[in-house]
Amino acid sequence: MNPPAPLDETAAWNRAHDRLLRFLKTFALDDHVHVSRLALELLDQARALHQKDPSRDPVRVTMEEMHRLLLDWLAKNLHEEHETPAKVMTSGCVALLLSKLPEQAPASFLKTPLPEPVQRAMKQTLLATGPDLNVSSMTPRHLDYGPMLGLARQTWHRLNIKELIIALCFWAMVYVALYFWLSGDMP
Repeated sequence: MNPPAPLDETAAWNRAHDRLLRFLKTFALDDHVHVSRLALELLDQARALHQKDPSRDPVRVTMEEMHRLLLDWLAKNLHEEHETPAKVMTSGCVALLLSKLPEQAPASFLKTPLPEPVQRAMKQTLLATGPDLNVSSMTPRHLDYGPMLGLARQTWHRLNIKELIIALCFWAMVYVALYFWLSGDMP
């Protein structure tokens, strides 16, 4: 019979349990009983790991074990064992959520092997991030502005001071008229 755990260790395992439940809720699994079973199974595994190295924080041990299991499960079911962990985790979580597995087959979450239709649905939702990067040469070339370039050049070369002063006076009168009209100070 195991002696009772100290209070601070019990509190740490309670925090680990709460954190694990919050993490599992991010996947929006509809089967709450299955989520509770998963959490308890993962906590048992984390406790076994913690007994091997009691100096580690129970929350950290639990979440590392959860991430490891999730990463392995996603890599196996999506056949992406050769990819980096970051790519497997991001593409796998997106595929998981887009495949509607949490709503349609929540009991399949973290179960291996997945039923073939569920596995196919997850693979179909994998995202292609874009084409491969190819090195190419981009030499600068002259931009053709068409008729606008000629029109702009003619306008600046024919600048007339008299027309500019008339335009400025016109817009100043419009501004003063709008100012008095909008402020209500019209005589």
